[in-house]
Amino acid sequence: MSAETSEPAFTVAEVAVEVVRPLRHRHLRPDQPEDSVEYVSDDCETCRHFAAHDREGNLIGVSTSHHANRVAGQPPFGSPGLRIRGMAVEDDWRGKGVGIALIEAMLDAGVEEGMVEVWANARTSVRAFYRRAGFQEVSQEFELPTIGEHVVVAMSLVKRAKKARKATPPPSDEA
Repeated sequence: MSAETSEPAFTVAEVAVEVVRPLRHRHLRPDQPEDSVEYVSDDCETCRHFAAHDREGNLIGVSTSHHANRVAGQPPFGSPGLRIRGMAVEDDWRGKGVGIALIEAMLDAGVEEGMVEVWANARTSVRAFYRRAGFQEVSQEFELPTIGEHVVVAMSLVKRAKKARKATPPPSDEA
């Protein structure tokens, strides 16, 4: 196997907000002004932005998360909560694991930060993706003006956190 084929097709890393906004705009709100994808939470202390890049360094997917407790949809409500926003993947890369990799990065970050639930207002057009990723729909459909039909999706992070704790070796007494 050559070195080229053994490289992952893409990588996911935490990035600055300026990296995610152009792709957000192009895929989520193309008919709105560019500042429509500048979320109030983008610069909050708990906000984290993730990007997927292909082998050539092209931006192929983005997502954002920040601490926010879910107050909509059906209980139980897990607190503290992590909200996912502004997730988008280039058309040519859909169905190739980019979205799942972005979700995984946010879930791992959420567990590290002590979150017990992750949630999103998901467009109804991508509800199947969220189901495959392990989320459950916890609301009826609703419309966000100028954006479209959505549903609240949520997932508990409790089991993931327990699994992570078991996989982490205890600190060594050696210094």
